[in-house]
Amino acid sequence: MRLSPARPALVALGLLVLTNGPVFYVANRVLDRGLSWEESFTRSVFVALAVAAVATVALDGHRLDGRRLRPPNRIAAAAIIALSVWIVASSLWSLTPDITRGRALVYVGLAAFAWIVADLEFADFRRALTAATAVAVGLSLLAVAMSDSIGLDRNDDWRGVFTNRNSLAPVAGVAIILGISATAAAPDRRRVLVAAIPAFSGVAMIGSGSRTAWLALLVAAGLALLVVGTRALARERGPGVYRAGIGLGVLGALGTFGALAVLWGETTFVQRRTIWSLVWDRIVERPIHGYGWFNVWGNPEFTADHYLLTRGSAHGSVLEVWLGLGIIGLVPFLVIVGLALHSTFTAAWRRPSVETWTWLALVLFLVIENLTESFVLWFSYNWVLLMAAALRSDFAWRRPPVGRMPVPNEPASV
Repeated sequence: MRLSPARPALVALGLLVLTNGPVFYVANRVLDRGLSWEESFTRSVFVALAVAAVATVALDGHRLDGRRLRPPNRIAAAAIIALSVWIVASSLWSLTPDITRGRALVYVGLAAFAWIVADLEFADFRRALTAATAVAVGLSLLAVAMSDSIGLDRNDDWRGVFTNRNSLAPVAGVAIILGISATAAAPDRRRVLVAAIPAFSGVAMIGSGSRTAWLALLVAAGLALLVVGTRALARERGPGVYRAGIGLGVLGALGTFGALAVLWGETTFVQRRTIWSLVWDRIVERPIHGYGWFNVWGNPEFTADHYLLTRGSAHGSVLEVWLGLGIIGLVPFLVIVGLALHSTFTAAWRRPSVETWTWLALVLFLVIENLTESFVLWFSYNWVLLMAAALRSDFAWRRPPVGRMPVPNEPASV
């Protein structure tokens, strides 16, 4: 039974909220209430999203259309539940218990929302995520065009409706991946129009000046194309294609390491390495259970040691989780990310298609971005999409994918 057309639209709205930029723009620029997670408007928006997601899941059996949420991957579900419970429990030893408790409850809602996202058919998912990111990028380009004080940061890099360039660039990267996917599947008469999405998103990424986002996008999209393309060509032309694929993979890896070597000495990585070192010094003081979730960066006692600690995050999700939740919280986090990578890579290898390329490129991009940014924080679309990729491991690839690459004389699926 097909979903109501309203659900993809509501998912798109939820994902737009979780890009954070439009919410903070309204709170800061329209309502003049500043940039704070605890500001009443900002808090209310995220709490409303979390409550709506939990209510949707809780009332799943009472839906009028009779369409139930499909059972998710059990390991992923267990890991997400364990992580969510531990996030809430961390308020018991948090440096600021009230802040941790309030934010942690939103994370329960994000887990429920991830299940709703995972349940979407691929065409609906692509429309929802493409719409959310395209609107965010479009509003950002409008902000850049209309006002330097709003659209540009102090270094004249583009930030649009976001608080900084490192928030705009990853959203633009997701829009490029989904825009390419949508263009590949669009009818000929609409293809040029749809291709405008990755085009103007690319302009936004260039304007943002984010090197890490560009590197993540090129590596993710290139590796996903290599996996899908090698597998599809090998079925048509024989196993000799695998050697060419391995060769291209090696060249790509060397190119990636070369780019990292060039970028490693730039200011952005020098500062990150300093932050990572400072965060690690704090982690070793509480390695088992951490300092409590999503609270240390507003605590003067924690940030007073170095000015870079006032930047608001550990600039890496692994360190962020370890800092806030200890090794106990890090384990389920790594399980979730590992399942997302495994399921999308396996699907792309077994069933090369536009759909499997899209999911693999998207997950790779999100994971690479999490190496240099703490997207597990900030009630982020990034974390929701990674959870969704892990949750859909069991059921997503049993259906014929949308936009499958034609393979001559392919045996029927079992």
